[in-house]
Amino acid sequence: MGRGRTGPEYSEQSLAEFVRAFLTKNSIDSELQQVLPGRPNVLGHVDAHASQTLMLEAHLDTVHADSMTIEPFTPVVRNGRLFGRGSCDTKGSMAAFLQAVIHALKTPGRLRYNILLLFVSDEEYRFTGAQHAVKKGLKADFGIAGEPTQLKIVRAHKGVTRWKMMTKGIAAHSAYPERGKNAIYAMSNVINRLDKYAAELYSGSRHPVLGAPSLSVGVIEGGQAVNVVPDRCSIEVDRRTLPDETMHSVIGPIRALLQDLPDWEMKEPHLSVAGMEVPEHAPALEALAGSIKAMQGGVTIEGAPYATDAGVYNAVGIPTVVFGPGDIAQAHTEAEFIDLRQLDQAVAIIERLLTT
Repeated sequence: MGRGRTGPEYSEQSLAEFVRAFLTKNSIDSELQQVLPGRPNVLGHVDAHASQTLMLEAHLDTVHADSMTIEPFTPVVRNGRLFGRGSCDTKGSMAAFLQAVIHALKTPGRLRYNILLLFVSDEEYRFTGAQHAVKKGLKADFGIAGEPTQLKIVRAHKGVTRWKMMTKGIAAHSAYPERGKNAIYAMSNVINRLDKYAAELYSGSRHPVLGAPSLSVGVIEGGQAVNVVPDRCSIEVDRRTLPDETMHSVIGPIRALLQDLPDWEMKEPHLSVAGMEVPEHAPALEALAGSIKAMQGGVTIEGAPYATDAGVYNAVGIPTVVFGPGDIAQAHTEAEFIDLRQLDQAVAIIERLLTT
């Protein structure tokens, strides 16, 4: 999560090795793909001699466990719910995909697709695992990115672009503020412009599924002591994008908006992941919808305001929808859990998709 912590407990290495051992135990060919030191992806391959390949993807990492009210890494089951950090986001999807494939393999000749199992690192912060897999030549005809959707299909979601901005001032003793230049005051002018721009975005043109794009200033840092006129201030901006927006179409208006203000600079975005939209009648979406409907009697297809790895895959021509057990409202919470009944239902849905 960008906090500079090191050590095996802060990386995906141990979990990646566990998942690969699980695949090997179940006779599924696999490999580790090193993304960053101690931060690999896991790839599993099942060749069914089929004409199409389905990718089943989920991310290995979680957000931090600070301030949780439950023991984050000692799983406990209560009232049909499994509690623990990552249970919902997204170990539930990972477990469902693995178990569905294993069930399907028990009867030779049942698989209708070749299967690529892809479990990636660093989705929660910079999406580097998914981006690395794409750079290494990822191939699939369509995919499912596992996220907690309550077994609904997300066919469209927003993207995200994030960047930092700085203002510079001149330090001075706070008893003589006229001798300095206050970088926080300069940043307040920048923030005021961004605030007005965010309101304009929200009231402007809307996507039929996703609504309006958005902008939020999420982090501000400045100054070194209360009795010193601050000579620096920085903010971090989060811009949620629609599927037709690009990094350049986002950044250009910001520069134009602020061009007459003094003493600011803007870093190149440290994250830019595209939004995505899969057509409602795409064959891959209809196949998954048919499986859900057969198991549950109905299916919900919707959009989402958050970003996922699916944006990375759709950008390179792999139609990928988002689907999985669990409720996004539980993701990142102080007492994260997943409903085990949904987990069982997800296994049955994916197994049916793979074999029917």
